[in-house]
Amino acid sequence: LTGATRHPDHVALDIAGLGIVDVPWAIGADGMWSPLRRALGEQLDSYRGDWHAFRQYLTGVSERAQTELMIFFDADLLPGYAWSFPLADGRVNFGFGILRGSRLDGASMSRRWDDLLERRHIRAFIGEAAEPEGQRKAWPIPTRLPGPTLTAGRTLFVGDAAALGDPMTGEGIGQALASGIGAAEAILAHPDSVDEVDAAYTDWVAGHLEPDTRMANLLSRALQHRKGARAAIATAGLTPWTRRNFARWLFEDEPRGVLFTPKRLHTSFLRRDGAFVDGSPAN
Repeated sequence: LTGATRHPDHVALDIAGLGIVDVPWAIGADGMWSPLRRALGEQLDSYRGDWHAFRQYLTGVSERAQTELMIFFDADLLPGYAWSFPLADGRVNFGFGILRGSRLDGASMSRRWDDLLERRHIRAFIGEAAEPEGQRKAWPIPTRLPGPTLTAGRTLFVGDAAALGDPMTGEGIGQALASGIGAAEAILAHPDSVDEVDAAYTDWVAGHLEPDTRMANLLSRALQHRKGARAAIATAGLTPWTRRNFARWLFEDEPRGVLFTPKRLHTSFLRRDGAFVDGSPAN
């Protein structure tokens, strides 16, 4: 995308190799530095995200690491964390994320990397033979809801292009997919009205994503203090049930902001099967 122009009845996209393409609606799902947002004059000036993330693939990992997702809440990373999750070819995606302005900054993340890989509890999980491969990757994560404009005429922004990442975990794939659905539903419901689409999508984000963000902001502030972090981790680790359901709740298998939206409570809350049962995907 090399340019875009908004019009009352369409959006004109200037696409390299294709020229000008007119579309009735456009959805910007093109990341934090959205070229579409910038082309329309809606860029996020000087904004560099709220989280730093850093990752690399590992090969030669243990059998357990090849099949299990593991999250490490090490004290010096809080309110951030390290992760290891399996890939289809026997490797893992290993990395960590930190809140911008925390004790670690972007420049020190690379130095912390080698230290993390050699920590006893992490090495015990990934295996003694695990080795990094490929390039290390670092990137910012935008988590600012409510924040930048969600719409610009007949253009709607979703995911990182709308800064919809989770402020507690930095997770953004779920929010990207959900907001994409919300944007499409708003357009389908009101295909001929810019104002109604704007209102419908804004209401959808407020109802579906803002409650979880409010709760995440509260918890994130608590985890930035040593006593709050210790209390949260101790509570989460009391029993296998608390550990399992804390992980589900933390990564939104169940809505984190349910206290702010009681209508989302249901009789099977925190009792349904998770994404995986006995190592196999649940139906």
